[in-house]
Amino acid sequence: MYNYQELYDRGMARIRAADGENLLDLGAETKAVNRINRDYMDAISLEMRFMDSEFANTSSSFFGHKVSHPIHCAAFCEGRLLNKVAQHWQAPYLIEIAAGVADADTWLWAGHVSNMVLQQMINTGAQVVRIVKPFATANRDENQEIVSLLHEAEDRGCVAVGIDIDVFYGEKTDDENPYRYPFGPKTMDEMAKFVEVTNLPFIVKGVLSVSDALKCQEIGAKGIVVSHHGGEAIDYAVPILRVLPHIRKAVPEMTIFAETGFRRGSDILKALALGADGVCLLTILTIAYAGSGRQGVTSMLDNLVEELKRNMSICGTRTIKDVSPDIVWLPYPDRNHGE
Repeated sequence: MYNYQELYDRGMARIRAADGENLLDLGAETKAVNRINRDYMDAISLEMRFMDSEFANTSSSFFGHKVSHPIHCAAFCEGRLLNKVAQHWQAPYLIEIAAGVADADTWLWAGHVSNMVLQQMINTGAQVVRIVKPFATANRDENQEIVSLLHEAEDRGCVAVGIDIDVFYGEKTDDENPYRYPFGPKTMDEMAKFVEVTNLPFIVKGVLSVSDALKCQEIGAKGIVVSHHGGEAIDYAVPILRVLPHIRKAVPEMTIFAETGFRRGSDILKALALGADGVCLLTILTIAYAGSGRQGVTSMLDNLVEELKRNMSICGTRTIKDVSPDIVWLPYPDRNHGE
């Protein structure tokens, strides 16, 4: 198994050769979001607690499904960067990445893919979460299409379903037209209907405020993803780990996932300490896939799990449930939002 740096270097070499490095850091307008997010994450420190510590156990459970760790592959579909690097691998890259995730015994989140590809992802053995886009085309009943996709996901064996709300007004990269796809906002009644039509846990992806978290709870969603869509929702969005504790306090019973900008086991531990039940990441897995294919995805996840285990042990946290806010030091005292 390659170590983290070897996987990173191999992947970046191929991404640079394919002229794809600029696609690793997308964002709206000034692209400040990911820099601000990373700066805040880096400014959070971890406290060491060696006395009475032992080797940590990362076993986790989500909606009754057990996995060996809380690190997930974030929702993905065909994209410009993956199209550039897929030339190195003969098998369909969406399925190869899914297989690599399955080999690492964790969850795979599927974005806008066909039902056939969704089934192929499930066939790899991965536990799949299906995230549907908020389609909104004039003179067409897109809500019925969304309901159909949710039913299809349930029938095919997904473990959960959900919808992206952070693309209600499009995805914006630099100054490109954000409305490349026919998306639009959904009312509370429409969102509640989506929750009602499936027996699977429903997850709302793209929550970045206490206000939205409370409304997700109101419609009956079982989980949320704290995210700003990799910076493509709005410029200067609040850092994920800054708003996360406020959201956790507001909806203590919900399952919360954190997404965007996570690269190392220490990043993941910080998110868990500040309120996340699980962490979703994709960019670092894309880099690993670019360099080493399916095995690269598995190896990168394995490396991250080992980093998380070691850091948990050093911080005196024996299990995921033991990870708490008192092991982190924030860069400055954070007031209650709105005071």
